Amino acid sequence: MALPKKPGKSFEQMITLTMLNHGVPWVFSTELMIAIFWEESLFNNVKQTGGSAWGFGQVEPAEFYKFETEQAKQRGYYIHGLPRRQRVGDRTILLGTLTDNQSVKVASSALRHYYSTVNKSKRGALYAYGGVNYKGNSSLTKKKRISIINGWLDCEAHLQQIQDLIHWIGLEDHVIEALRMAKKFGASLEAEYREILFPSGTLTKYPAELQRYLGILSNSTSYLRTGNRGLKIEALQHVVNFQSPSPPHLATDGIFGPQTRGRIVQFQRQSHLQPDGIVGPLTKAKLLG
Repeated sequence: MALPKKPGKSFEQMITLTMLNHGVPWVFSTELMIAIFWEESLFNNVKQTGGSAWGFGQVEPAEFYKFETEQAKQRGYYIHGLPRRQRVGDRTILLGTLTDNQSVKVASSALRHYYSTVNKSKRGALYAYGGVNYKGNSSLTKKKRISIINGWLDCEAHLQQIQDLIHWIGLEDHVIEALRMAKKFGASLEAEYREILFPSGTLTKYPAELQRYLGILSNSTSYLRTGNRGLKIEALQHVVNFQSPSPPHLATDGIFGPQTRGRIVQFQRQSHLQPDGIVGPLTKAKLLG
């Protein structure tokens, strides 16, 4: 497929979108999602040129129904409000567009679905996502598809050398090196790409400190509940205050007490989740999305 000619988002914007919509990273890290989004679309939320795939991760609309099932709800990758689709010839086309948030979610949900249904392995899910065993007409050979996936994994590993992905400032050269592992680009494009990826003086709508807390909560795999203490609970309290700004605000003391539980129960009811006051994968995904 023909890629867009330049990046569609800054590196910071793409990190923030991914953290907010990928939910609990689980098997698939934020860094891996960044690698996929770079290789597939250069961070552009667009329709595939000459094809029907959509979004940062270029997922086929024919797959979207898998994210709207009861199984998807039970396993935590359900997406509400996706645009309608229509079968046209041998393709399923999207009747509308994906928002940036939806674009991240469909890639995230596709990987989770493949992990749940293929063979419960990271590489197996990536092979399914990347169409390694695709039998139709394509210019991409099986060997080439595997090479692309290995590039994703190399990029992921290189980005994970950054202690905290949201604190990449000053490590632009390291990030560029990582992105090149996923999708090469020539020296002639580097200056243009850098200007888009790392614009000086650009601020996202999420304060840097909140991004730090989003990252901590996003990377937590624990169930958070009454009696827990520590940085994960402090991060949870900051995110709850941001997502539900109406007073009273939670004290950000890192203690999961009655007030924190009450706000979580309130949030779960508003989000149509089981109001048990426990922050598991589904509640985390809603808080981050």
